[in-house]
Amino acid sequence: MHEVPRLTDADFDALFLVGDVFAEFAHHDGVLTVSQLAREVRNGTFPGGAGEVRVTLGQGVSAFDVQYVRDTLDRRGLADRVVIDDRALHARAGREIAHKHRAENVLISRPRPTGPGRFESDLLVDAGNEVMSDHLTGQHMQGMLAMEAGRQMFIAVAEQHYLPREAIGSSYFVIDTFATRYRNFLFPLPATVRCHVVSHRSPHRTRMAFHCELAVLQGGSQTAEMEVRFTAFDTQVSHAKETRAARRSLQDTAAAMAAAQEEQQPTPAAVRTA
Repeated sequence: MHEVPRLTDADFDALFLVGDVFAEFAHHDGVLTVSQLAREVRNGTFPGGAGEVRVTLGQGVSAFDVQYVRDTLDRRGLADRVVIDDRALHARAGREIAHKHRAENVLISRPRPTGPGRFESDLLVDAGNEVMSDHLTGQHMQGMLAMEAGRQMFIAVAEQHYLPREAIGSSYFVIDTFATRYRNFLFPLPATVRCHVVSHRSPHRTRMAFHCELAVLQGGSQTAEMEVRFTAFDTQVSHAKETRAARRSLQDTAAAMAAAQEEQQPTPAAVRTA
C-alpha cells in the first residue's frame, strides 16, 4: 500500500475551515475543523508568525461556529489578526424562495444574476442539514446534496426572478424530469451552484413551465450537472389537482390490495365422487 504524500502549509494560499462533521477531510494540511482551530488558538499555536491570516469557510460551518471562533480569538487578543469571510452565510436564501422551513436545510445563498437567464449561488452546507443527518462516508459529500442544491436553486431562481410578485412564496412546483450526471467528487470546500434558464413560458395564467440546466462547480470544475423541466402552479389549482390525484391513488391502491387478497384465498377442495 502506497502512502499518499501530504502537502505542507507552504503549498496553500488559504486556510480552509470546515465543520467538525468533516474531520476526516481535515487530515489534509491547510484544513482545520472548527474545534481544531479553536483548540490551536487556546493553545497559542495559531496563528503563527506576525502577519494577517485569512480563513476561508468550507462546508459544515454555521454562523454560530464562526462567532465561537471569533470569541476564542478575541479572548486571546488575536481578533484583529485573523480575517474570516462569512458574508455568504448571511446571504443564505430565505424560506420563501428555497421552500424550506428550517435554515439549516437551505443549501444555497440568494441567486445572483450573472447574465441573461443565468444565475449563481454559493453552496452552503450546514452540518445539521437533513441530507447530512444519517449518511457520511469518506471525505467527500454525498451526491444527494448536489441534487438538493440544484432543486433549491431552480426554485429560488423562478421565485426570485420569474414569477409574478403576488405568486412568490405561494406557488407549487411540480418536476416533470430531473436528470443528473456526476463528474467529480464534491468535497467540503467552497463551491457554487449555477442555473441557466434555457426557456420559460406561461401556457396558462395559472402556471409557468421552465427548462433549466444546472451545475455544481468546485475549484473551477463541474462536480455535477443537471437538467430539469418543471412547472410552477398557482397553489389553489395545484391543490385541487393533487387532491383529485390522491383520491384516485387511494382508490386504485385499495382495489389492487383487494384483488391481491382475493387471489391468495385458498381454492376449495374438489368434490370427490365414488
